[in-house]
Amino acid sequence: MRKNFSYKRLQPIGEILRTSLKKRGMAVRLEENTFVKLWPKAVGEKIAHQTQPDGWRAGTLFIKTTSSVWVQQLHFMKEDIRQKVNELAGKELVKDIHFTVGYKPASSRTGRHLPDSKEIHLKDRDTRMITECTRSINDPELATIIKRVMKLEIGRRRQLENRRSRS
Repeated sequence: MRKNFSYKRLQPIGEILRTSLKKRGMAVRLEENTFVKLWPKAVGEKIAHQTQPDGWRAGTLFIKTTSSVWVQQLHFMKEDIRQKVNELAGKELVKDIHFTVGYKPASSRTGRHLPDSKEIHLKDRDTRMITECTRSINDPELATIIKRVMKLEIGRRRQLENRRSRS
């Protein structure tokens, strides 16, 4: 005797994973991760450098900032930011945003000052080395970025050497 199978519609893998994660209480973490990825796109580089998503509960996105001045400024921009985040998420996830002080960017958390590329004075041999290393890169934008990173790294190493020699 043959069994009758009733075929259900196929489900996208995303739905299956979301359901599984929700059953295990991990769906909130998945949504929080979404906000961490969307935040810089929603607010731009300058604001993203001064802020960090800290959590999401019951439709409220919690954001930590570097100072009370940023809290006040972002409060005035809250509705525009909320709309942009929801637009990028593709659905209405954020109903409110709460800003608090408490975020420290990576450079200030380590207590080290990262040199600005304008502050760095390279030796001639360093400049030649950077030029030689980037000469074969065909993309000018990529070459510029790599030159800037190399210059910053050399400057950072020089600062460390100077500190060690003074100690």
